[in-house]
Amino acid sequence: MPPRLELRSRTPSSWAARTAARLPELLGDHAACELQAAVFALALVGSYAADTLLVDRLSALAAEELRHFRRVAREARRAGGGIPARRRNPYVASLRKACRSGREPEQGLDLLLVGALVEARSHERLAALVPFLADQRLARLYDELAHDEERHGPAYVELAVRHAGEDRTASRLDELLDLEAAALAAARTTAAAVHSAP
Repeated sequence: MPPRLELRSRTPSSWAARTAARLPELLGDHAACELQAAVFALALVGSYAADTLLVDRLSALAAEELRHFRRVAREARRAGGGIPARRRNPYVASLRKACRSGREPEQGLDLLLVGALVEARSHERLAALVPFLADQRLARLYDELAHDEERHGPAYVELAVRHAGEDRTASRLDELLDLEAAALAAARTTAAAVHSAP
């Protein structure tokens, strides 16, 4: 059985209320997140093309992320916002910086677990936003997207177990869960962003 993916911090309602109040900016950032998630999954497909199960699962996941991107980008335009052309995500950058490189299975394990953590946090954040979205159509969309994201984290963890074994995955996940909570807390920004600090 794969290790459990349980985040070590929870998003307070104050973050959700503050972020939902800046809807055009939030939607633009969220669309960019969905696009980056698709690109990340496809990069792993390219790097591990000999693993047919990984290719099948992550290409399907990337296709779903692209569908999310199109839907959220449409909402961003409707709200009068846009998608940032150049955007740094300090939270994701911190997680990627912790990834080991040059040796397997460590490199693939870390990349897959970082994918799992980002998806788990995205699920938690989207679900936290739902009660604070006054537009019921938009609230329904976010609820639907949160349910989709809920599947993505465990999918990455399952692939990590196949890549590096259950013991190595559990041990490294334990380390990265602490790093993930710290990276989120340190992601200070004035922007309304999916992965901004609480």
